[in-house]
Amino acid sequence: MNVAEFLIAIVQRLGTDAAFSLTGGMATHINCAVGMSSLRVIYCNHEQACVSAADGYAKMHEYLVPGLAVVTSGPGVTNVMTALASAYHDSVPIIVIAGQVKSADINRYGVRSYGAQEVPSLDLVRPIVKDALRYSPTNIDDERLAELFASAISARKGPVFIEVPLDAQPLKVVAGEERILAILEKIASLTKIAVPLAGDHQAMIKNACRNAKRPVLFLGNGNRIAGISREQLLNLVEHLGAPVLTTWPSTDLLDAQHHLHFGSPGGLAPTHSNRIIQNADLILFLGARIDLLTTGFNPDLFGKRAVRIVVDIDPAELEKLSKAPGTHLVLSNLRPTVDWLVGQNDLDLRHSDWLVRCAKLRDEDAVLEARSFGDSCSLNARNVAKIFADNVTGKTLVATGSGYAIEGFARFFAPTHGNRLFYAGHSLGSMGMGLPAAIGAAAANIGSVIGLEGDGGIMLNVQELLTINANSDIKLALIVFNNAGYISISRSQSRAFGKEFGASVTSGLGSPDIFALAETFGLDYVRVMTCLELKDVLGEIDAGRSRLIVDINMEDDDYRGPAIVTKFHPDGTPYSSDIEDVSWKTPG
Repeated sequence: MNVAEFLIAIVQRLGTDAAFSLTGGMATHINCAVGMSSLRVIYCNHEQACVSAADGYAKMHEYLVPGLAVVTSGPGVTNVMTALASAYHDSVPIIVIAGQVKSADINRYGVRSYGAQEVPSLDLVRPIVKDALRYSPTNIDDERLAELFASAISARKGPVFIEVPLDAQPLKVVAGEERILAILEKIASLTKIAVPLAGDHQAMIKNACRNAKRPVLFLGNGNRIAGISREQLLNLVEHLGAPVLTTWPSTDLLDAQHHLHFGSPGGLAPTHSNRIIQNADLILFLGARIDLLTTGFNPDLFGKRAVRIVVDIDPAELEKLSKAPGTHLVLSNLRPTVDWLVGQNDLDLRHSDWLVRCAKLRDEDAVLEARSFGDSCSLNARNVAKIFADNVTGKTLVATGSGYAIEGFARFFAPTHGNRLFYAGHSLGSMGMGLPAAIGAAAANIGSVIGLEGDGGIMLNVQELLTINANSDIKLALIVFNNAGYISISRSQSRAFGKEFGASVTSGLGSPDIFALAETFGLDYVRVMTCLELKDVLGEIDAGRSRLIVDINMEDDDYRGPAIVTKFHPDGTPYSSDIEDVSWKTPG
């Protein structure tokens, strides 16, 4: 066993059964180790896509199995930066193994360029990974290596990065199998370290619950990252009996039709969700980091009438809230916290008058939504999302983290019938992540996958259609929301300046021919012009059809429902409106 084979073997023992790679000269022995292993190797056509596919793979595995990306040095590393930052923001366990020039050629002189295809990889990636190191048997011991791997899959998970100089890759590893077993044992011990819910925090939570009349349980994606199943969360929800709100990435943790699920509040959200959060007197945040998008850029006013209890494993996320009014910060792993809450038989947050009030707000919201959009079946964001919810079963939908697929579709999609929805780069919001992440999710071979992209976003990683073509067993249906440009940017520019710049075909942006793309890359093509046609093709996808591109010609709609607006103080400084104040617009 050589060094390259040694590292790949460790990743495999962590449960990873696929790798996403683009070969290169400075990773030649790593490429060989991957190719000769029992891993299923998906050769992507851009390094960014390798990491984004590894992201989708790990998310499909519920964050329990790390994704693996293998790239070369220099431009291979610089090309992964956006996808790596995205995975870091989303707490996705990914292991990136990169080649590097041989040790003698690594820049030690401070010149701009020394080794051929060399960049200071570790300096570049350290701000956007949990851990990074340069590996050779002479400078890194097994305990340090175990710490790096454990970091990816423990506490607040995230990507890690290993670079291996070309001359270190083929070095023989002495007693490799014994060392692997010792490293795995060390990883296991490190990942078992937990921060329990302290006794004083238990008492504080109990006291707050006893005094609450309008409680809310707020669930974030940290629950999924912590390995808490949907069944366990359902048990918690029904044990406590309080209204439940979720962040967008965690909306599928509880069926949308569950009587306690009241949606996802925020700057672009249902009015009832925002009014519930703003009128609660107690909010128990579990695994939700109270980010700016969720709070409508007003974190201090999010739940402004409530005692806020925030449980998180990341000290930095708690520290940012240290001066927030009425907020109690609890550093703890979520699993022991959830287990403790379920075990408290005297914790009952059922208040019938509050639940009736919340249900009334939800019912009124549904009426206003229907009135705002009317009865027509045009192919707008709301109608398309509802058609998907009604016509697919047991599918994983992978939405890109920016543009129409999230601001339009995901705003209205209600996960039911066993469907799951996750975002490719939710926090970073980078265009182009949807296609490679969906490929990675499909490569996990766990369930049926539908990718959601915009006509603008698909162009940023369009080369990955060739990856689908080259892997006949990737069962993926790709939906393209085609509105001839960057509709979100176009609308915001028009509102702000009365003119748009490079956001549509009328202002200089090209528009892809989706049929030509499908034909070029050997995929089936379906054009959708009506709601009935969409229902028909979704029925075929639900029955198992895949390896096709569905080109949905979206109506020219710019309405996404209630949203905060930017206002200005008398001195000209901007501020965002309170999420409680947003409302539906009426026709005309």
